[in-house]
Amino acid sequence: MSIFSSIKETIKRYGNNVTIVTGDKRKKAKAFVEPLRYKNKVYVGGKYRLLGLDRDEKYLYVGCAENLLKEQYTVIEMQNSKYIVKRCETYYVKDYPIYVWAILTPYGDDLEDDYESDRKAG
Repeated sequence: MSIFSSIKETIKRYGNNVTIVTGDKRKKAKAFVEPLRYKNKVYVGGKYRLLGLDRDEKYLYVGCAENLLKEQYTVIEMQNSKYIVKRCETYYVKDYPIYVWAILTPYGDDLEDDYESDRKAG
């Protein structure tokens, strides 16, 4: 079995049931969605996070390469929870797409990094 089919089969066998929503398109799929746990205090993007004080939950998504995601647009639904794709990339080996990974945040949360520092209140 090649690395390509091995990874795809692992995701399909052991991944969670998810629904990928991009605009009005919904697709059932399998993927891994897990909380990002840090061994240090560095936050994605280089920002320090104070453990236990900020509500800036991040999740890691790993899914099959054929399920394309769009940053700031695609929503992942899993077990009565919704997450929005903040960043995503496709991992390649020898020019072949192997899997897609993404950083997710809970859908609908206004997180500190979503605001511009010069935004004026309404």
